[in-house]
Amino acid sequence: MEKELQWHGDIYQISNKQSLGISEEEIIKNLKIITDKVIEQEKLARKILTKKEIELEDRVYRSYGILVNSRKLSSEECNNLLSDVKLGTDMGIIKEMNDLKVKKLQVYTKPANLQKYLGQTLDSYDRDIKRAEVIKQIISE
Repeated sequence: MEKELQWHGDIYQISNKQSLGISEEEIIKNLKIITDKVIEQEKLARKILTKKEIELEDRVYRSYGILVNSRKLSSEECNNLLSDVKLGTDMGIIKEMNDLKVKKLQVYTKPANLQKYLGQTLDSYDRDIKRAEVIKQIISE
């Protein structure tokens, strides 16, 4: 069974490519196997990261600093920065944020969601500017 793995930043979406001729139970079972393997690898990677504590904290706080202070952020850069910040909140490094705020940022900074949230249609340049403004607003809530 062929699987599709997509990522933006370090956030992964796992889904099956084939569904015809396969039962839902089999699809779920196969996706669970893959997901469990990804979780296992994530746990191992985090153990390695904790051995380089200063480097990890520096990366996480740099990403947080860029999110908080940027005037303009592309969707791709935002995803990468949020990935680092999510890791920082998960590992207890960033105390200024919580998981709920990170999830809200992940949702509302996507191009279509951002426009829906703001109630306006924007070109990519203006979206990048508004994205940075919305990030500041959500973080300061």
